[in-house]
Amino acid sequence: MTFSYIRPIVPDTASESDAGVSARVVGQPLPLIAVRASRPPRATNVLYRMATVDDRGRVADRYITAALAWNAATRLSIREHHGLLVVNADPHGLFRPTKHGYLRLPADARRVAGVCSGDRVLLTVHLDHRTVTVFPPTALDDLVLPVLPGGEDA
Repeated sequence: MTFSYIRPIVPDTASESDAGVSARVVGQPLPLIAVRASRPPRATNVLYRMATVDDRGRVADRYITAALAWNAATRLSIREHHGLLVVNADPHGLFRPTKHGYLRLPADARRVAGVCSGDRVLLTVHLDHRTVTVFPPTALDDLVLPVLPGGEDA
């Protein structure tokens, strides 16, 4: 069985003066981008999450505490490091996850890091070191804006 393909007929809507202006000529293939066949394996054991912080400091994500097997009995220490908050399990820590498994950032820590109610923060969980690092919006601005197309003016 033989198939016969008919080339589509596209009427020319351009005026005589616009002839040749179009970037795509009928029958010319569309440009394609190169896509890797497979992704390279990740070299780190870090998880990334975005979550909202409520007015009481509760971080609306339980995935991070579950990944580290932290529960309401786990004592935590929270310290500031260059504008970021670093949370780790500490037998002498003063803080704990909530009974439902949410991380809660105390008011003093939120104030130091500039985290306000309703802010979305980036959470990085380093499974090997068993730490959570909280990146507030200002830290994300410092990281992302310089590499965006158009720079900080974008």
